[in-house]
Amino acid sequence: MGDKTGIEWTEATWNPIVGCSLVSPGCTNCYAMGVAARLLDGNPKAPHYAGTTQPSKGGPVWTGKVALAPEHILEQPLRWSRPRVIFVNSMGDLFHEDVPGHWINQVFAIMALCPQHTFQILTKRADRMHEWCTWPSRKRDIDGTIWSQLGTPWGSKIKHGGNWQCTYPLPNVWLGVSAEDQRRADERLPILVQTPAAVRFVSAEPLIGPVDLSRWLAVENIKLNGKPHWTERTGEVPQIGWVIGGGESGKGARPMHPDWARSLRDQCAAADVPFFFKQWGEWVTELQSPEDIVLPSSSRRQNGVQVWRAGKKAAGSLLDGREHKDMPVRP
Repeated sequence: MGDKTGIEWTEATWNPIVGCSLVSPGCTNCYAMGVAARLLDGNPKAPHYAGTTQPSKGGPVWTGKVALAPEHILEQPLRWSRPRVIFVNSMGDLFHEDVPGHWINQVFAIMALCPQHTFQILTKRADRMHEWCTWPSRKRDIDGTIWSQLGTPWGSKIKHGGNWQCTYPLPNVWLGVSAEDQRRADERLPILVQTPAAVRFVSAEPLIGPVDLSRWLAVENIKLNGKPHWTERTGEVPQIGWVIGGGESGKGARPMHPDWARSLRDQCAAADVPFFFKQWGEWVTELQSPEDIVLPSSSRRQNGVQVWRAGKKAAGSLLDGREHKDMPVRP
């Protein structure tokens, strides 16, 4: 967790839970496994990471253990007065099957108490996120947890004006799913678009295959209890409001074909949906190699093109000569 982060599409990270388990090919080289192992070894303030990873020939891997963060970490956003875009759980999955429902209530209560911030939640467990978010008494559960939070020593300092009944779905919370290939998109996107959220987004990173999101980028009319699903201003809302794309980095990174990234860019442009291209990752190809990159002497063919491992920094984030760093409008 930190007020600064190297993740380009956010401004801070907040980890009310830590730990995870592998569920799909996009998890194979998860950077957070290595970070978790290093935190436990070198940070006496991170004892809750104990047992979340174990050694393997390829490096640390998740054990499946999920740990709840200490209270001072859970309440961290309450102490950040300057508005931030905050990625929730860069070190795990909030909707992991072993995260207790009451803890998710706590997390959403904290977010409701911090309207100055914008929170981004990303999961590979779209089914549990949908089940939790659509539970009939969910607003009441969050409201009850909010008032419980206000009764804590820190909560007594929150300027709530005597009324903290939340608006649901929370207007400052974006919900997203990972979709590293078409199979995962087909599994997770139909569930995401049925989940109430201020903004729904997709992270196609690491992009390990071509992905067609066009059927979910279309505008549709969705209403809940006679009101539009996302906003009270219009019933016309895009099913997906933001797409992140990018290649894989790190020791075992897999190359990404340039056409996969171009396709995502073009799909978003056609639907007028913001597109954020994070990086090429470790590899450059004969189809996108910038002239100023000094390529290593060795290369190989993968996905039908010649690829060179140049490193994340050298590969950069230019897609056909320009950056794509678009984001949804924040409330």
